[in-house]
Amino acid sequence: MKGEGADESVKLPAYAVVADRIRRRILSGDLPPGARLPNEAELMQESGFSRSTIREATRILASEHLVRTTRGPGGGTFVLRPDLGRLTTQVENSVALMTVAEMVTVDQLMDVRLLTEVHAAGTAAHQRSAEQLAAMRAALQPRTSPTYEADQDFHMQILAAAGNPMLELACAPVFRVLHDRFSSEHASDDFWSASHADHERILAAIERGDSMTAMTEMRRHLDRLNDTYKEMGLLRGASEED
Repeated sequence: MKGEGADESVKLPAYAVVADRIRRRILSGDLPPGARLPNEAELMQESGFSRSTIREATRILASEHLVRTTRGPGGGTFVLRPDLGRLTTQVENSVALMTVAEMVTVDQLMDVRLLTEVHAAGTAAHQRSAEQLAAMRAALQPRTSPTYEADQDFHMQILAAAGNPMLELACAPVFRVLHDRFSSEHASDDFWSASHADHERILAAIERGDSMTAMTEMRRHLDRLNDTYKEMGLLRGASEED
């Protein structure tokens, strides 16, 4: 056993060193989702660190939603399966901080949408199911008061129909940051009417299985939104200065 003073070249606390070692095994696939971690005694033997250090390392990994500990018969510490909702929240926080720090612009946020949603619209036209088409159509139902959330629900349905969770992971945080930074309260009735018409054309192309038209209509829609979001941002900035 190496003892608590092992790994002197590493300046991190002992618990952080242990957490990093286990994290690397998880992220490399050596410990896949559902796998049980070695028990405390085994981890102590492997690392040369104390029980309290092992427990603190496990708490860190649990706070990162990488592992979960259960008690009783059959219990132990297990690698968690990824949760898309939790992952998007984590990415959203980072994107929000970048916008607050002015490290990214509206144009750059919209670049992400162009790179993902144009492709998603074309893919959805090929492989959408009847249920997914119904969900898209439901998202376009007239509402007494249009909202940003309802508008983005249509886009999320298209991303889901594309069948690639990475597209959802990339776009969902951007949607939320745009919502927080550029309030839809500034949007005019003309904005909502034009947006709804765009959505109808995109959906019609997806329903026909017309991939190229779906992609073209989505690009036109996002280009128009880019200009609108920038205008909203300028208006909001002007009002804040008054």
